[in-house]
Amino acid sequence: MTLDVSARLRALREENGWTVADMAERTGIPKRTLEKYMLRTGGSLPGLDALVSLSRGLGVSLDWLVFGEEIAGETMELVATRAAAEVSAALFETLVREHRERGASIVQGEEVLRLTVDEWSLWIGETVGEKARELVSEGASKEKLLTWRAAKREQAHEFFMDRFQKMLAEAKT
Repeated sequence: MTLDVSARLRALREENGWTVADMAERTGIPKRTLEKYMLRTGGSLPGLDALVSLSRGLGVSLDWLVFGEEIAGETMELVATRAAAEVSAALFETLVREHRERGASIVQGEEVLRLTVDEWSLWIGETVGEKARELVSEGASKEKLLTWRAAKREQAHEFFMDRFQKMLAEAKT
């Protein structure tokens, strides 16, 4: 693990054009200590407090710093997927309700409910981001997120099969 953390620290330094002194200023960790963390061989392993300081100071997730992109990336993908699904569901419920209540088209020209595509995409992006932060702050574990995804996939499969059966029945008549 030392080599992985040290490699990620070196990569951050290079990608951002930071010096070790820059990183020390950002993290509050002494320059000599950081240099030991970034050694290619025989480097020191940062403790939990140092990892937290590195994560916060360098603007990366603790998951990524410790485990790398495979684990951190999968968890972030799950969080983003769930957040996007929940926000999308709320949006489409609103669109359907507005359509029902207005009894007329909710689309006029290039606008939906008087908002442009850009305005909708900004709102959706912000709202999904807020929802993702909420999920993370509530401690959404990878296991819970995987369980949620499996349930949603099963639900989608059931919807598809139901619609498919209805289409077959209609085709026979």
